[in-house]
Amino acid sequence: MSGGISEIRAEGIHIINSVHGIRIKTAPGRGGYVKNVYIADVRMDNVSIAIRVTGNYGEHPDDNYDKYALPIISNITIKDVVGVNIGVAGMFQGIQGDSFSNICLSNVTLSAKSTSPWNCSLVEGYSDSVSPEICEQLRSNPGPGQVCYDGSNYLTPAAVQPHVPQKSGSNRLLSPFHRLASL
Repeated sequence: MSGGISEIRAEGIHIINSVHGIRIKTAPGRGGYVKNVYIADVRMDNVSIAIRVTGNYGEHPDDNYDKYALPIISNITIKDVVGVNIGVAGMFQGIQGDSFSNICLSNVTLSAKSTSPWNCSLVEGYSDSVSPEICEQLRSNPGPGQVCYDGSNYLTPAAVQPHVPQKSGSNRLLSPFHRLASL
């Protein structure tokens, strides 16, 4: 069984000439979790698959794993992403009996070459301002209890999530120093 990873915040990223842009991978038998992930302010150039979240990765360290241990993939927010020369916009592939939940995309514009830019199965979530148009599973309006992780240690209802670009992390870190300097 795997452990888990949570409370991840990644901002101000530029990905060039890569097979994958944003990627989260797991498999049945891993157990554990990936939750509360916030990725924002991303630029991609010449990327084969811009966003990939897969539950079919298939690798295990040995044969002594519990094939019934299912991972939890939840509260993943990806926003303010621009990509040019993209092969496939995204792939979201959950696990049978273990849908990935609270996947939220906002303000994502990918210049994808594929005639089928999105491939989604066994995922639940919400999207706003995504181009090309995203798969049906992530196109719905937020329902009761549906939330988007906002990068802090609590969840914000998707319906009230701000849809404005966030400042990069370095700008937020400098702000308190500018205030001190002006005193």
